[in-house]
Amino acid sequence: MEETISTPSRGRSKRTVIIVVAVVVAVVAAGFGTWFALSRPTGPGRADVVRLDKQRVIVDSSMDLYDPLVQQFSGRYSSVISEKAGQTEEDKVLGQDGERIVRESQANRDRLEQMGASPSLQDQEVSESFNRFKDQYGAVIAYNDQLKTNTTNITRSVGGPCAALHSTLNVASETYATDYVKIADDCLAALVTAKDGADAETTTLLTEVEAVIRGQRDKQQAVLDSKDAFERLSKSTIAGLALLDINDAFAKAQTTYETATKDKYSKIIESANSSNSEFEGVLKKSLEQFDAASGEGK
Repeated sequence: MEETISTPSRGRSKRTVIIVVAVVVAVVAAGFGTWFALSRPTGPGRADVVRLDKQRVIVDSSMDLYDPLVQQFSGRYSSVISEKAGQTEEDKVLGQDGERIVRESQANRDRLEQMGASPSLQDQEVSESFNRFKDQYGAVIAYNDQLKTNTTNITRSVGGPCAALHSTLNVASETYATDYVKIADDCLAALVTAKDGADAETTTLLTEVEAVIRGQRDKQQAVLDSKDAFERLSKSTIAGLALLDINDAFAKAQTTYETATKDKYSKIIESANSSNSEFEGVLKKSLEQFDAASGEGK
């Protein structure tokens, strides 16, 4: 009887030992894990700086992709508009070539956000330099996004309804004044719509073109409103003489626009390049400090 009773007792004792050992192992493991976590360096490491510098190079290099993307979009969209290929083809270019610019911009914004999560930014100098880099390259991205809008608006209006005023109308035609007024009204409506979403420089260009077209349109309307043949001839002569200066007016507006946009773009690129050089130098300095601390620089 005593032997029978003692057997379960030994079994319970064995299970108790196993439980105790398991608890001890768990506690020790937890303690070791805590020690390991606390003993690891919490600041940025050299690898973080190297990774951030590689991301900088990628963002800087990606800026070179914009020019060919914008040129391709501009060329194809201009062809579609000038050839009057129709809304389907227009939407196709906007959806394919235009979207490539949009996707590139979003990819670059994502890259800048990823860089902003780098542990290296715990260093104040690195952080401040990165913020300038992000702001200036963000300006380049925004410029190219706006350039797509400007190109679309100008091409759709000046290259669309307005183009017919001086490409298809016959000045010698008896219906010239009537045809001009009708097409000019369509052109002016398109120019007003084209200002939506345009930047200041593009809005100025469209406004100057609008003024030239409206002035000529009013002169042609005066021809139509003439009360007799003599007045009609007089008004027609005045309108004809004004046509001689219209190309100069357009050329002046275009030159002003190109000068303003070139100056604006040059300043944006100059600021971006400056921030990139500064950021590169700060990261290089940070790497040198890591190497000096580890003795690798000796």
